Amino acid sequence: MFRIALKNRSLIKDFILRDFKGRFVGSMLGVVWNVIHPIVMIGIYIMVFSQVMRAKLPGIPSNYGYSLYLCSAIIPWTMFSETLLRYTNLFFEHASLIKKVSFPKEILHVSAMLTGGINFAINFSIFILFLAALHLSGAFTIIIPFERIFILFFVLIAQMIFCLGLGLATSVLTVFFRDIGQLTAIIVQLWFWFTPIVYPASVVPAPLKKFYALNPFNYFVDIYRSILYLNQMPPWKSVGIVSGFAAVSFIIGYLIYNRLSDEVPDEI
Repeated sequence: MFRIALKNRSLIKDFILRDFKGRFVGSMLGVVWNVIHPIVMIGIYIMVFSQVMRAKLPGIPSNYGYSLYLCSAIIPWTMFSETLLRYTNLFFEHASLIKKVSFPKEILHVSAMLTGGINFAINFSIFILFLAALHLSGAFTIIIPFERIFILFFVLIAQMIFCLGLGLATSVLTVFFRDIGQLTAIIVQLWFWFTPIVYPASVVPAPLKKFYALNPFNYFVDIYRSILYLNQMPPWKSVGIVSGFAAVSFIIGYLIYNRLSDEVPDEI
């Protein structure tokens, strides 16, 4: 699949550019909104939880602790959830093209994955600028050595592959079972609340902790927070687990996709 993507990289680039331009077509600022939205979102989180609500976490004296705790998890979650939900409508979104032109449909999935990755990179860069400003002002201390940046990049790749695997399966299954799209939206909402994004994992009742251990995104969140919030190396166990989840997700997703994809043009 990745060989096909590499061979069709110019077409993938065109899909990505069309997606970014089409999202804000007709607006005066155009693609600049891709930067404005995360600035406003992160700024609101920091302002509301740090200055208005003054939410704090145990052991973190800074007023900015909770808002940074939230942003360090909600940014990767936003990328994951938006990309996964987009996959459910991917073939319908490009139905006319799929019916008229013969091309490897896998590049649609890779394009969506890379678009999500670019959005994450924009949001993440803005978050880093906020962290740098807080660090320079003395409000919050954070230092990210190079090796942790490398781990962040590796985990981002693992997250994208994990999402791609789920997307391969959901996109093709939705063509044959239209309710899959609605079901996925509900699952994503539940998944958000079953992941310690807005609350610390320590408040999870003991009987439920074993179920939380089965949630792949817990480990992604654990790694992002270790680096961006706790200012420490992430648990290597978590890095290994997310790698395993990414591999399993992609293999299963691709097998399902490969089994059904040839029938997609006749069904959409």
